[in-house]
Amino acid sequence: MTLLEVKDLKTHFHTAKGIVPAVDGVDFSVCQGETLGLVGESGCGKSVTALSIMGLIPSPPGKITGGILFDNLDVLFLSEKEMRRLRGNEMAMIFQEPMSALNPVLTIGQQIAEAIRLHQDIKERDVEERTIDMLQLVGIPMPERRLRDYPHHLSGGMQQRVLIAMALSCYPKLLFADEPSTALDVTIQAQILELLKKLRTDFKTAIVLISHDLGVIAEMANRVIVMYAGKFVEEASVNDLFHNPLHPYTEGLLLSVPRLDKPIKRLQPITGTVPDFLDLPTGCSFHPRCPYALDICRQKSPILKSLGAGRRVSCWLR
Repeated sequence: MTLLEVKDLKTHFHTAKGIVPAVDGVDFSVCQGETLGLVGESGCGKSVTALSIMGLIPSPPGKITGGILFDNLDVLFLSEKEMRRLRGNEMAMIFQEPMSALNPVLTIGQQIAEAIRLHQDIKERDVEERTIDMLQLVGIPMPERRLRDYPHHLSGGMQQRVLIAMALSCYPKLLFADEPSTALDVTIQAQILELLKKLRTDFKTAIVLISHDLGVIAEMANRVIVMYAGKFVEEASVNDLFHNPLHPYTEGLLLSVPRLDKPIKRLQPITGTVPDFLDLPTGCSFHPRCPYALDICRQKSPILKSLGAGRRVSCWLR
């Protein structure tokens, strides 16, 4: 069953220097119990896509257009009050930077309990019990004592686990995980990924996993979407994407990281950088960095076309 359907989503920021098309006409869907991986370099629009769906883009300067259907609700037409009821309960997000996401003047127990009280119809004595259960679930030792700690008492990895506990506290239908394991060591990272898998299995939670770590994507995702300069350039099942990338950018991402399933060889970085959104190249945005660029790539932007079997690619070579 389709839980989230996004059509022609555009998120543009109006600045003194011009309009920044951070997300420029993306279409995708997420099914119940599915994990969708969203990959690309920093600055490609991955986090803005998630924040747009969550209703967390300030207006102004941001302006969102298109369609966002979540569980048959048109999110863009909900009032702020209705959106607050939805956000944190039906859909939740694990933010990338825990220090900026956690309130420094409230204890972690208060912050998790607040989300539970706001959205769940449970007795007060059960709120603390749920809070302790959540902290225990994400691997925080001595959760009863940690309830009274402030964010600055915790390491970066512990703060990240608190954010994950907050996001999971209401058992959301849809979870956006923005680099959820970045600040964690490999042992805790494995535990968090197993936790997300368990949530998906036990509660049929759909997960949109935003990550630079292609190993995490290979481990967790059912489908993968590759994003570049505010647009989707390729979509495929995780197996198809890793074994047969169709877009030169996807190929470049895979060549720039070590692979256990390939012979050891020198890594090949992608030349250049992500373009300035205020001065995007004509034609395909990737053509200045693409080793296969044709004349048409410099003149005309390709469309995202379907190749069947759940594969889509935006490239003149295909």
